[in-house]
Amino acid sequence: MVAKPQWYNAVLAGFRKLRDHGADRVESLESLMSFGMGSAPNGGTVSHLMCGNTTHARSCSKQGSYDCTRCHLIKYCSEKCKAQHWPRHRPRCTHRYLDATWQPSWVTEGRDPTFLYPSYTLTLFRQSVDFWGDLPAMDCLQLPTNEEINGPEPLGDLKLCFAGKYDIRFYIDYTQLAAASGDLRNLIRTINSLPSDYAGYCDILLNDTNPVLVNRNLVILFVLLSSGPSLEEAAEFSTHLMYSAALSKEGAEYVQRCIEFIYESGGEFEADLSFHRCLDTRGEGKVYSVQPSAGIRRLLEMFHSTYPLSSALRSMKETTLAPDRLDLREKYFAGLHPSHRMAFKRFRESGILVPFSLNTAKFTEPNRFLFSPQGTWMVPEDANPLFGWDVAGVKSSGMRHGASPEDILGCLFFHVKDELREFAKRIKELRIDIHVTSFDAGILAKGITIGALPAFEDASFDRIVTSNLVDSIGLRACLADWGPLLNRENSSASILMHSKAWHTRQSHPTAQWGPHAMKVLMEKCHKIPGLEVKMRAVFAQGLRSPALFRIVESIDAWTEDEGAFQDYLTDQDTDRSATALDLRLRSTPQVHPRRFGIPLNAPPWQKLPDLSSNEFYDLFTIGGANLPVRFLEFEGVDVATSSDCATSF
Repeated sequence: MVAKPQWYNAVLAGFRKLRDHGADRVESLESLMSFGMGSAPNGGTVSHLMCGNTTHARSCSKQGSYDCTRCHLIKYCSEKCKAQHWPRHRPRCTHRYLDATWQPSWVTEGRDPTFLYPSYTLTLFRQSVDFWGDLPAMDCLQLPTNEEINGPEPLGDLKLCFAGKYDIRFYIDYTQLAAASGDLRNLIRTINSLPSDYAGYCDILLNDTNPVLVNRNLVILFVLLSSGPSLEEAAEFSTHLMYSAALSKEGAEYVQRCIEFIYESGGEFEADLSFHRCLDTRGEGKVYSVQPSAGIRRLLEMFHSTYPLSSALRSMKETTLAPDRLDLREKYFAGLHPSHRMAFKRFRESGILVPFSLNTAKFTEPNRFLFSPQGTWMVPEDANPLFGWDVAGVKSSGMRHGASPEDILGCLFFHVKDELREFAKRIKELRIDIHVTSFDAGILAKGITIGALPAFEDASFDRIVTSNLVDSIGLRACLADWGPLLNRENSSASILMHSKAWHTRQSHPTAQWGPHAMKVLMEKCHKIPGLEVKMRAVFAQGLRSPALFRIVESIDAWTEDEGAFQDYLTDQDTDRSATALDLRLRSTPQVHPRRFGIPLNAPPWQKLPDLSSNEFYDLFTIGGANLPVRFLEFEGVDVATSSDCATSF
């Protein structure tokens, strides 16, 4: 890739530092050659929370150590900086969202919330692109309960397939589903779970039918894994490519050069109108891409667009701050801790994923990955970057870098950056190839079977992640497509899937919030001695009670619906479909718990979550875990033992 003069100047500056200070004062030459794409006002990276004494023109460069005792969202290096910054910080620190007695607008205005009515819910289903995902990232290997369970034998070569998924959030009719994204999070979590001394070869297939998402993945992988910026800088910049609406000028120019290098200077367009590309990484592995050439046209249109940041942010705020969606936003806010309400408010206003106190004046260019060629915000209105990660892990990562758990999105910034940095480090040190494709999942499976992808000509995967394809094509078709591609030589090999929509097809669906469910709950509580007194304050507001909404929405977490799910499996003809392919549904999961809130090693009799109030808050309240979703794992069996397969969960 051709570098600009600024890069050469950075290299020369690095050599001067090396000459002046000596090699013992420098971690690596790579760390000296900054591309200026970091989040700090000077273009450097942010490895620890900085002092919150910032203005548009200047920022204190010291580390933040002392909390603002009121909001806990910002830290200062000294009392002097705290006092200097107070006039600027006061409007946020005294905002009504930080008041423990805050109530949503519909309560203070004495009206019913708009989301109670069908005319409102119909408008929720807007066409958009699922960039961020809504399930926490998953390690699809879980080696301790699979390949490593029989002892510390060397782990052999692995082939992993992420087949894609379908987005059902914007469709009332679950039989009409649109192709959507499987983003990079599961891939990253899985690679980061490999042993640091893994000596095998890992070949990964990452597929999706949405060309925008496929090529977004490809560019982010190139930025993160190719030589050039340091691991630290590449990880920090890639975090913004994934989640921030704006980029620095240096970052926007760099990603533009990356796109030119990938698509306009080295890509091969074959006679069958397909696009082929092979990209080097920091290590031995490669990143390959095979996709229809028509798919890259939209991405190039997005990056050849010229709309300014001001119009892009205006479009973003028309979605993230839409007045007609205020009640829906505040329904989520009503369950949050005050500081978390304020953190999300700031993110919805700025669109930039950084610690709460960071000066973002450097972010002057739109992140064209998240906007249409016309500058329209493409992220769903209810999308939340926190939903894609384990909140407990997010808090832990943030605290390691000096952020407080109250600054939950600042913690997420550090967590995602750490995950991306570790991922890039492992790609550099291990032998890993990644193949990025854009095909219908069923067609892809058939193509692999006939050897259309030479890297997978043995048609044998150790993990096949089909996400929620079962909600679109049904369980029988999903197993028929991917069952023959499972590695039968590996007893731990499995097909992993989940269903978000199974309950919508049953005659007794799971509990969902709404006026009828709330009235039933109120009537039942009146009949239980003593409970009515405790719930009196909640019921006093009737259908306007935020607390009552939270109770109803959490009912599914404590509902034992095993029978209903078994009926769903029967309707899907699970036993016969699996047996016909010499597969069986695992009665005990080995990769992911059968539902959220239950540990992987839970005893068979545990059907419901057993969580503390803090765990429930992290997983469901702020983490947004999808309560009805259920996870399935299929494994291969010998023909002789297939008659003994268990199909109960």
